[in-house]
Order: sequence, then C-alpha cells, then structure tokens
Amino acid sequence: MGLENAAFLRCQINLISQHFEPGEVSEIWITFADPQPRDGKAKKRLTHLNFIKQYQHIGQSPLTINLKCDSTLLYEFTKEVIAENGFKTIVDVDDVYSWEDRPEELNIRTFYESMWLEEGKKIKYLKFQV
Repeated sequence: MGLENAAFLRCQINLISQHFEPGEVSEIWITFADPQPRDGKAKKRLTHLNFIKQYQHIGQSPLTINLKCDSTLLYEFTKEVIAENGFKTIVDVDDVYSWEDRPEELNIRTFYESMWLEEGKKIKYLKFQV
C-alpha cells in the first residue's frame, strides 16, 4: 500500500523497546487482545499500567493508544487504568457499530471481530492519551 508510517509487529510485548527508539511511536492500536479474564492475570492485560509505561518509553508525548475489543472486562479495566492515572479519554464508545459518525478506520474488521459480531457481541472502542 506504500505506507511508510506504519509498523505491524508480532512479538513478545515486553520486547517492544527493542523494535523502536524512544519517542519514535505516535499512536498504538491494540485490537482484540486476550482479556486475561482469570483472577490474578490483570498484569498480563495489554492496557495494564506496566505495559503503558513501556509504550510511553517508545512513544511521543502525548502518546495515543487505541483499544478495540469485544471484551467488557478489558474495556472496563482500561477505563479504570485511564481514570486512576489521569490519562485523557478522547473517545469512549461501548458499541462501535451503533456509532453513526465512526471514523473509517473503525470499519476495518479483523477475523475475530467478524466472528464476534456474528455471535451478537458488541465491539467497544477507547482512544486515550498518556
């Protein structure tokens, strides 16, 4: 597509700083991550403060983070992280496809998103800055 300002990584998230220089990233998208629903697994959620600190290391200030998911648990957990740490919520939508003025990029569907929509699940979206 000729994009020169996008990178897609499939790696262990704790190694992300090995792939980017400090301040190199302006925006991060987390789509349909494992919500880690079991007790004691919150620290493995990709929007846990420990991961956000890693993102901040490679991110510009402010860094924009986008979360698109079907998990109410991950969505609500992320809202708590945002509130507890004084991050700025830009967009908070609990049903993307009922949002008539949604940005075009939110119309892109992953395999799992299509599967969840067929099951009647609502897709949630958070955009925030740290």
